[in-house]
Amino acid sequence: MSTSTPVRTGLPVNVKKLREKVAIGVLDWENLLAIVNDPEVVEKSTSSKVDLGLEEYAALRAEVQRLIGNKSSAKAKNVGPYADYIAAGLRGEFGDAWSTPPLTLWCPRTLILNEQGDTMLPLRDQIIAVDAETQLTAMHRIRKNRRIYGLEDTDFAEVLVAFEIYWGIGTEDARQIFHDRNLKGVAVDKSLALSMDQRDLATVITRTLVDNTIVSTDDGDAPLARFVNSSKRQLSVNATEWVTLSAVRSMVVTTMLGKSGIGATSGTVDLDNLPDGLSEQEVTQEVVGALSAIVRTLTDAFETRSAITAPAVLAGLGAAAHRTMPWAEDLLPPHLDFLGLLSEIHWEREAKYWDGVAAKVSAAKGLSFAGGAKDSGYRVCEALLNPQSEAGRKIRGRS
Repeated sequence: MSTSTPVRTGLPVNVKKLREKVAIGVLDWENLLAIVNDPEVVEKSTSSKVDLGLEEYAALRAEVQRLIGNKSSAKAKNVGPYADYIAAGLRGEFGDAWSTPPLTLWCPRTLILNEQGDTMLPLRDQIIAVDAETQLTAMHRIRKNRRIYGLEDTDFAEVLVAFEIYWGIGTEDARQIFHDRNLKGVAVDKSLALSMDQRDLATVITRTLVDNTIVSTDDGDAPLARFVNSSKRQLSVNATEWVTLSAVRSMVVTTMLGKSGIGATSGTVDLDNLPDGLSEQEVTQEVVGALSAIVRTLTDAFETRSAITAPAVLAGLGAAAHRTMPWAEDLLPPHLDFLGLLSEIHWEREAKYWDGVAAKVSAAKGLSFAGGAKDSGYRVCEALLNPQSEAGRKIRGRS
């Protein structure tokens, strides 16, 4: 691949120049997938007995991209779900609420732009994706299997995708762009991201709970939503809110699923995770009803940001509350009042109640609830449900 010769012929496009060697533009799928190779095909070509003429291209791509690898690699596993997501968006299932980032392309050769932004993109083996390559791979997969994805009647010449393209820069610079795109940004906590997902049933129920629960405080009645922070994973010491939305969602997930939900608080939850025959309305009504009663009954414990607001405690509380759900396999015995079980608990953040259950005493003799739901949720659940157990007696001040 010659990188010194400017591109003078090829696919005509119009782009908006951002800097001396980078521009943004829009292309239809047919043309874009014709000029940018399928990464899966490129990788297979290096081990194929059939010469596909992609060795030079594959070698250059390997300089600026991580390999997709075999089916067990994280990148390979992500292609399928990404393709499902894009295809669902194209089928109109998400309305306007779906998004893919612009593809980041690199052409080692120099592009020639006129004042209007008209230029030519090389037609074959000259352009490499240095970012959003998983998306590119998913696009190729959809295009090749349009019937499987329910897009057999789609004209991909009318489906557009945004891109940015860098040109005339060396391998070192392209590799640096790959690095910066993947490491400079701060990864979003998965639980926080899920709290924004309006197609996730657990998130929908969580927001319904928060928006429809009224709590009584010293300042009068107020919506619970006023005291739930939706944008942070952890609250600061001086925060006016009581709890984060992601922590409340953990309680909702475990209420829906029981103990098995403790390990699933950072994953999506929908009706497929529940027994057959349940409707979204029924699940929402039962979960919101139970948890709203708990929050209203224990408002003082929430308002003082006691142990009940720790994510592990909320997860364990939800797992215990699951025993009151009609679909639970092991329903709480009729003679046990769940709110009564909670009324005896000391929610104060003190070691004599919570050390070894949901918290640990640190080297500085302070009490830390830093462990997540998976660390302590099971112990909390057992302590809440079994007053005579060692942990059950401890959190009730009987130890």
